Amino acid sequence: MKYLGRGWQYTVYEIGNNRVFKKYNTRFQAYSIMFLQCFPYIHYPLWKFPQYHAGCKNTALGSIKKIKETKMDLSLFGNPKILNDLDYEQDNVIPLRRYFKTLSLEEGKRTIDEFVVFNQMLVKNSLIDKSFLIGKNYGVNAQGKVILIDIGELYSAPESIKKQLALKPWDIGYVTSTIPKRFRRYFVQEMNTHLCI
Repeated sequence: MKYLGRGWQYTVYEIGNNRVFKKYNTRFQAYSIMFLQCFPYIHYPLWKFPQYHAGCKNTALGSIKKIKETKMDLSLFGNPKILNDLDYEQDNVIPLRRYFKTLSLEEGKRTIDEFVVFNQMLVKNSLIDKSFLIGKNYGVNAQGKVILIDIGELYSAPESIKKQLALKPWDIGYVTSTIPKRFRRYFVQEMNTHLCI
């Protein structure tokens, strides 16, 4: 297995056959990535790491359960194969943060338009990505379609979805910084226009 990367919840490995394996992090792995990413620990203090870890795990457990129960086409989520309560395999796709770097301004805008339509469809089906983290949580599959690749932070309760949309999580630096600057204003504008409550 080839190591590809690590987030707060998962470590990702390439396993061949155009598939990846997403292994849920141990406590040590999770704390290590939090330690690296949260400096200077003002907004994410060290003493809250256990709380963050527990929250991430509970969210992942609930999200995997939602994927198991959904009637939606699993290709929209990279054809995940759930291996246990937390770990899964998935199609190996191009993350949008990498894909956007290859696009002209007009191509990028078309991709953002597709992203917006895709998320409108997810909202209608009561299953959304918590943060709409465009560059990291979404990718482009072999057919050139935008899909959701991070299935560890899904919301499905109507009140949770309504609350997230009202918060406009797409309009914060953590999210917009995952795509090139030339696309950010258009991204926020289109999300505000089409997904805002």
